[in-house]
Amino acid sequence: MQQEINIGGIYVSPFVVVLVLTLLIFYPLRAFLDHIEFEKYVWHRSLADACLFVITLGLLVLIL
Repeated sequence: MQQEINIGGIYVSPFVVVLVLTLLIFYPLRAFLDHIEFEKYVWHRSLADACLFVITLGLLVLIL
């Protein structure tokens, strides 16, 4: 995925597409973590969410 993507005449970076895919994966993951009460196991929930987002983003960049 090295080329820009043309959406309605606007060139979009492939990284933006990976960010959107990360959001589509991250929100269900966050809902699952809410279901199992993940905040009991971490010190700072927002920081843990940010780390999970970055990890997911990094994995998608490596895969794609």
